[in-house]
Amino acid sequence: MKAVYLGIEGYGSPEIRLEHAADFAYRFDTEQGSCLLSIPAGGDYALQNRLKAGYAYDLSVEGNRLVRLEEEPFSVQAPATPLAGKPGRRTLLNFILNGMLPIGRALYVYGGGWNWQDTGAGTAARQIGVSRDWERFYSEQDEYYTYKDRDGKEELRDPAASYYPFGGFNAYGYAGVDCSALVGFALYNTLYTENGKEGFVLASTRMAETFAARGMGTFRRENGPFSPGEIVSIAGHVWISLGTCRDGSVLALHSTPAPSRKGQPGGGPEISGVGESRSCDAWRLADRLMKTLYPGWAARYETALKPLSDYACFEKEHTGRFAFGDLLEDPEGLAECSGEAAAQRILDSFREEA
Repeated sequence: MKAVYLGIEGYGSPEIRLEHAADFAYRFDTEQGSCLLSIPAGGDYALQNRLKAGYAYDLSVEGNRLVRLEEEPFSVQAPATPLAGKPGRRTLLNFILNGMLPIGRALYVYGGGWNWQDTGAGTAARQIGVSRDWERFYSEQDEYYTYKDRDGKEELRDPAASYYPFGGFNAYGYAGVDCSALVGFALYNTLYTENGKEGFVLASTRMAETFAARGMGTFRRENGPFSPGEIVSIAGHVWISLGTCRDGSVLALHSTPAPSRKGQPGGGPEISGVGESRSCDAWRLADRLMKTLYPGWAARYETALKPLSDYACFEKEHTGRFAFGDLLEDPEGLAECSGEAAAQRILDSFREEA
């Protein structure tokens, strides 16, 4: 039968947790009305990983049990953004450019880019190019979108209507991208040219250390000047350095739940300034890059300013910074660039593509 998936019955309730997944009821809207179906839990959660709220499917059902589904085709008007990253080009600059691909085309979702069971990379973070699901979700939202709490206030929280994974599983993992998934997506698109290989989405706090342990580069914990292309893990977050500016502020590429111009904590992939005030060099450069390359995003979101004291803090165990070794070449000499020089090289790359 054909049906539109509406979500897990009781989503947001305290009892709707991953450990109870075998008892979940999945609601669908069919021509005959609304119905609830079950899906066996465990294994790789293959069917759960393909279910997306609001999407149309062709279902095969045995009794009240869902045994097969096929997603119906859909169209989406992708936001107009410049593109510069290239799949499989193993250079430091291309890693940064691939990390910029989702800017203006995706929103922040906690757990976005992870699989349903929250153990690693989901489909969107293991594919070449930006997911149409990310673009669709972005096009369905506006500056009033919030990833968790309306107005950023806990007392206005509505778990049943939230995109936040209160139950320990990512019901909306397909819809957007969090900080870990953005880094994983960028690396996947830099190393590979085809979909479905093993992904690189890991816990943000351990990401830099883990990549080094895999022999992909070096790990250190000094908080001195940051070079372009470094992956920086701090407590609960990971970001990509675009270089340190003359005044010591830093350009950061990351996915962050920054407030919209309507004050709602939505956000997503962007370039931010890391420094003490908006007069710092990094914020002014970030603002220039965002307004020049992504005016649609800039209309929704102001360029974020993040405190250097937080973004260069490695007090928590496993935090630190990762620099690529021989895995990525650096023909442009980007690793030695200042933030100002790196920003200019990024702009030049988009102009070359145009």
